[in-house]
Amino acid sequence: MAQELKMRKLLFYFFISFFFVSCNKESSRYNINLNNFKCLVNDINIFFSDTTQYSIEISEYFTDDFVYHSFPAGQKKGVDTCKDDYIQTINQIKEMGIIINIVHSIYLPGINEDTHKLDGSVRVYYGADILLDSNRTNYSGYQTVNFKDGKVSELWEWADFGGVGNHLKLFNKPNIDEKN
Repeated sequence: MAQELKMRKLLFYFFISFFFVSCNKESSRYNINLNNFKCLVNDINIFFSDTTQYSIEISEYFTDDFVYHSFPAGQKKGVDTCKDDYIQTINQIKEMGIIINIVHSIYLPGINEDTHKLDGSVRVYYGADILLDSNRTNYSGYQTVNFKDGKVSELWEWADFGGVGNHLKLFNKPNIDEKN
């Protein structure tokens, strides 16, 4: 009887240890991915604030087959953008004189969409300021970010970029009260 009790305790401790090791592994992978993503966000912020930098060098943060998924108005199924086009779009935004600053982020661990278990992915709620010709607007967005071997493999983003564009256009419209 004492031997059976010892065996039960041993099995119990084994399963508890296995559970914590499994959770710790996913937590560790999440923390590594999170730190890499925070570095990417920091590099994007530096790019937009540095007037001497004309081309962003962030390719190493992404897998070669990286896909950016966005959901503009009128595109119910979304639009997919490859890595090179995504990076080029960031460069074009700066060339247009637009400055983006991601001012706050809330990071949470993501889950596998099939198993609903932690998988090392990152979810992000963020707020950003956009400056165009001394006109500032702010907006909020949501991203889910998947990783392969510590690099961003897919990024889904939901934000009201159309509303941001319309808001900035309002700032840039001529004053109708001005006399010619």
